[in-house]
Amino acid sequence: MSKQNLFKPGFAVSALALILSSSFAIAEPAQVAEVTLENGARVILKDDFTWEYVLTEAVISAAEPETVTEDVVAELSNSAANTGTRTVAVAPKSEVNQAATAEQLTQSAMTTPGLLGKTAREGVSVSLLQTQWQGDKLGLIFELGSNSSEDMVEVLISVSFYNDQGRKMKEEELQVWRAIKRMPETYLRKGQQRQSSVIWVEGVDKNQWQKQLLNLKITELDAW
Repeated sequence: MSKQNLFKPGFAVSALALILSSSFAIAEPAQVAEVTLENGARVILKDDFTWEYVLTEAVISAAEPETVTEDVVAELSNSAANTGTRTVAVAPKSEVNQAATAEQLTQSAMTTPGLLGKTAREGVSVSLLQTQWQGDKLGLIFELGSNSSEDMVEVLISVSFYNDQGRKMKEEELQVWRAIKRMPETYLRKGQQRQSSVIWVEGVDKNQWQKQLLNLKITELDAW
């Protein structure tokens, strides 16, 4: 491209139109420290002067011994041998390989359910509004709010589901908001409260999810 083209009005207009018609992702704040409060709850401090509770922790389950069957030869007084079987426990070959790591909610999260089911980032908040079941499928409806100066066109969240004992069952990434290009009325704007459509999720055991424990995290924000 010649230098002369850079200064032509037509080129400048085209470049401006390209910029205005493109969406961009907002970077996630970096973690700078973790602090334990007087009540035992832990919080993470971020470089944008925000903070959030530590709601999950990793636990290692002790490996159970393997059960095997071995042949035992019982010698009789008349030198005749009969073969029987017995079950014995054999220690695992490798404790590291046998141990299972699982994610569970912290004690603070279990005793304070109000900490769950909501998240916020860069002025955008997402919270669980309603649930419904259709057979084995779980329907989720979220409420979104914005105090951001940017017009949001897409919001993605990570949703982790926990059983009634606080153990993680599964994790899903969900698109809770998607605007239509060049239709400003579909954007999530500052001061607005919006409601997502019903988002269906499979693989959650209804019998183990009576307390409706879930942890939300905004993974992506796109703005015009």
